[in-house]
Amino acid sequence: MNRIYIFLMLLPLFSCTGGTSQKQTGEHTVAAEKQSKLERLMQLPCDSVIDYFDLSYDSISDFPDLSDFTIKSLDLSNNRLDTVIVDYLPREIVTLNLSYNSFHKIFEFRIDPQWQLPERERRKLYDKATIREIDLSHNRLTGIDIGFSLRKIIVSHNDITYINFSHGNIQYIDISYNPNLSNVVQFDPYVIDTVIRDHIANDKKLIPSNWFPEID
Repeated sequence: MNRIYIFLMLLPLFSCTGGTSQKQTGEHTVAAEKQSKLERLMQLPCDSVIDYFDLSYDSISDFPDLSDFTIKSLDLSNNRLDTVIVDYLPREIVTLNLSYNSFHKIFEFRIDPQWQLPERERRKLYDKATIREIDLSHNRLTGIDIGFSLRKIIVSHNDITYINFSHGNIQYIDISYNPNLSNVVQFDPYVIDTVIRDHIANDKKLIPSNWFPEID
């Protein structure tokens, strides 16, 4: 009888312990769910190599310093960003989605010479030159000035009147739904495989501005 009594007394004890463990696990899960996507990213090891990371709809207003991470494709769409800090971009970044943010006026995106920096810092800065695609659609931009040699640029649904970028690798550009953009553009549309130009200022054929001689 004694043995049975001891067993019955211990059984509730074990059950309570299990319940406490489940409660702690549940609290941990709730806490994790309350974290923003950016907070979860910052908890990863800096030497992680990430093919794609989603930071969309995360209420980000200041461009985060992701320079210690290696991220190939980064989605920052649907946030509150109005500027990009090139130094803060992830290493080896290839695709950057900045659509549906608060960018306005002229978007400048280039690496300026930093010869005064130590070689290690210069190399770190030029790690960003891997970028090949950028999506800036659905903002309030009036112009873009891109120094990187991109192959795909999306700037639809803005108020762009000025476009400047490197022609080195460009294969695709979407300038549609920029109602004040003239058909006389600052790039050569005839060296680009795909140009999307619906709903700009007019339906005339796109013409490079350098076709016209400057008048003194």
